[in-house]
Amino acid sequence: MKAVKRIIAWICISLGMQIAVLYYVDKYLFSTENVSSKIVSTKVEDNKGHKNSNISIEIPEYAENKSVSCDGQYLSYIENDRLKIVDTCTGDEENIELKDGLHMSYYKWAPDRNILLMAAKKRSEDKSKFIFYSYDADKGEKTKLQTKDEKETSFTASREAEVQDIELSPFTNMIYIKSGVKGGKNNIHKINIMQKIDKVESEISMIGDIKIIPNDDSIAYEATNKHKVYITGKSDSLNIDGVDKLCLIDVDDNDVVYLGEVENSLVLEGTKVKNIYCGIREKSLDKPKNDDNILKSKKGKCKKSKVHTNVCYKWNRITLDRAVDKKDIYVSRNGKVYVNDNLRGVVTELTSKEEFKYKGIFLQMYDGGIASISEGKLVDTPLK
Repeated sequence: MKAVKRIIAWICISLGMQIAVLYYVDKYLFSTENVSSKIVSTKVEDNKGHKNSNISIEIPEYAENKSVSCDGQYLSYIENDRLKIVDTCTGDEENIELKDGLHMSYYKWAPDRNILLMAAKKRSEDKSKFIFYSYDADKGEKTKLQTKDEKETSFTASREAEVQDIELSPFTNMIYIKSGVKGGKNNIHKINIMQKIDKVESEISMIGDIKIIPNDDSIAYEATNKHKVYITGKSDSLNIDGVDKLCLIDVDDNDVVYLGEVENSLVLEGTKVKNIYCGIREKSLDKPKNDDNILKSKKGKCKKSKVHTNVCYKWNRITLDRAVDKKDIYVSRNGKVYVNDNLRGVVTELTSKEEFKYKGIFLQMYDGGIASISEGKLVDTPLK
């Protein structure tokens, strides 16, 4: 009988300890809500079926940085230095205000949620400070990114620098930021799940497009002056036999990397792509080893960067009928490749050759549709 009582007592002690640990983890370790956790835990409902066809969304003539959310429900643009969000289902408008002394450097919609990521800039005499916010359009809530001990998520750069791109993965809860001066050197920073920010090591200083590899803690980025594409954590550029010049097009939800074969052209503006290559990783990243490069963290502490050597891709080619501008190629999250023809007002899906006609001036593609502007109004063209 004493043995049974002793066993029951130990079971109670064990359960009590487990409950205490779980309470601590829930209450303190993960108590700070962050933009990435919101994106993972909040599902977007399909409101397109409830859209009022009588509502006409007008876009001001001088609106800048126009874009729509992942499902096309929200339109955003800058007017008179103010960020406006318009619900295309109801016509309701919302002005996003920043504190005095801050201006909007860059913003971008999350890839699968109606959440806007914003980089606000605070300029001083000799430098700039970038502070980050998220805006949940469904809830109408703006949140400042900060760590659980309430330290704001921010970094400093030169006075002339701006944030040039933001990439987010809802799968790994990572956010990558590209910053720099137009035509000059660039830097990449990473915000982790705890909303701490660090500078990311890169193999080059002149960085073009960046695309997150959503199921991995890495990004693909291009060297604009070398026509090469790299992946963070890998010292060598991606290689395709017989192809000398490459550009980065996109990465889909299955981590397939899409590269463009750059056509030799005398055209000074834009990048012409004559073939598209889809890369599937055959070998996962091996255990990284330290190299001799030094990476500085936000606190100024130096640490050696980690380099992966065992990365191999199998490449499949999509042959194009003619060379097209890189900016006219779009890859959906599930890996469908589209090409936009501005002159014809037609978007073509390359595998099926299916064509989708739209009205007016092309704005962008979103999940399940095309957004365009015709006679100053937003036009929604479903991909059906």
